[in-house]
Amino acid sequence: MAQSAETLLKALKKSSYTPFYFIQGEETYYIDEIIKYMESSILTPMEQSFNLTIFYGMECNMATLLTQARRFPMGGSKQVVVVKEAQEMADLKNNAGQRLLLDYINHPQPTTLLAFAYKYKTIDGRSAFGKALATKEVLVTSNKLYDRQLPDFIHAFVADIGLSITEEAVWMIQAYMDTDLSKIASELQKLRINLEPGTEITPEMVIHYIGSHKPFNVFALQNAIMKKDYPKSYTIMSHAVFSLKDQSPFIIIAILYGLFSKLLLLHESKALTPAKAAQVIKVPPYFVQDYLHALKQYTLSQILKNITYLYEADLQLKGVECSMTDDQIVKELIFKLMHDVEDRL
Repeated sequence: MAQSAETLLKALKKSSYTPFYFIQGEETYYIDEIIKYMESSILTPMEQSFNLTIFYGMECNMATLLTQARRFPMGGSKQVVVVKEAQEMADLKNNAGQRLLLDYINHPQPTTLLAFAYKYKTIDGRSAFGKALATKEVLVTSNKLYDRQLPDFIHAFVADIGLSITEEAVWMIQAYMDTDLSKIASELQKLRINLEPGTEITPEMVIHYIGSHKPFNVFALQNAIMKKDYPKSYTIMSHAVFSLKDQSPFIIIAILYGLFSKLLLLHESKALTPAKAAQVIKVPPYFVQDYLHALKQYTLSQILKNITYLYEADLQLKGVECSMTDDQIVKELIFKLMHDVEDRL
């Protein structure tokens, strides 16, 4: 029967197995995670030597594969047989091969876990083979996540690796990686290596550990604005940060609003020592110097005006009394943020 990739992965981790799995879909992250778990965690290292068999779709045929699947395990209670890149397997595309597989699925070897990793696409559900496959255990379709689903994925992944994360940091990671779950997971694992268990991931940590090696992005833009580095800002404005098909303009607004909100708190609190400033704006002490430097660049009046500019740009992006494109709105906003009238006096 069909189930979600997340459900299957949880079942495997609870040692709940069935003899057959067909994992398909455009989102390869879950397919890779499921297959990785089957390869590394179901059998002990000693059992893997005799009872783990990996085929590649382009190099195997159905008869050879099923002969292996029907074999009894050696020195253990089960064997695992995996077909990677199953979408390249010629026998999955012809009637003879499909019939052989369906016959095996109807009478599987109970001590074998046979898994197909069918990536980037799905079997045609309207075909006789697709309909028959849908009735068997276990068919999994791993679909690309929508933008609105990414925050839940990020929160869940972060919790699994023993950390927590602020909402603003979630937006930042989403801005970097879009919906590429493999990249998101890889970058979060880098954070796990560098942070103590239980640490809350902040925007500053995302900038430091993920964004520092990306020369043209919204976080580099934020750093340039903090320093009032006009040449760098203009360079960034002409590059990837304003490829708005890759990064939502609303995320750019949110990140810059967070910057000037923190500066406003510092101005109002008069907490100019690094330790006090870090407490007020809730950033790690080793990031707070950037904010204290920015505090010297912007007066209280400028900060208040910039927050107003950000609010107005947010309305314009939502179509309120504005005929400009998103690109034009954001470029005009950056100009206003860095060219306050007071700068010219």
